[in-house]
Amino acid sequence: MGVEIKTDGPSAPSAAEGDGSTFPKKGDKLKMHYTGTLAKDGSKFDSSRDRGKPFEFTIGVGQVIKGWDEGVAKLSLGQRATLHITADYGYGAAGHPPVIPENADLVFDVEVLAINGKKGFYTQDEFDKYKSKLTEWRTKQLAKYEDGGDWAAKKDEKHGGKEGFAAWLEAEVEKNCSSVKVR
Repeated sequence: MGVEIKTDGPSAPSAAEGDGSTFPKKGDKLKMHYTGTLAKDGSKFDSSRDRGKPFEFTIGVGQVIKGWDEGVAKLSLGQRATLHITADYGYGAAGHPPVIPENADLVFDVEVLAINGKKGFYTQDEFDKYKSKLTEWRTKQLAKYEDGGDWAAKKDEKHGGKEGFAAWLEAEVEKNCSSVKVR
């Protein structure tokens, strides 16, 4: 009894990996998408995706069913998985009439979109803006270097001259861009 998390195979057809390092903790504010179905016949009873509006809640404080509090806590930022929740971790003997019958086992396709405002992935437009800001930062750093002085001398010492500093800046931009998931 409880919650079973499926992250691959036929029981989790839309699963996607998360960042593998950022997990929600009690009291964190989450933004998620989900689709809930009845385990017995697969009929859909609710979906934030259908509404086009992510669901927001605080984890671990009883705002959601026990199966969510326990199952979602094991998912990392950006992850999409399927939660199989037994009735005792869902709505129990009473159900949630009229959409969830008594003693109903549930299946949720869930996706962790953000934890405390940190996003799991970005749209292409958001990524383009982010990359533009990084490029602007690199340009300002090079301009500051051109002004000379002690700051530029420290960069010369650390990076072996202007070419080394410029290469380091470019590598920083690329590293930051490659760490962002775009969907």
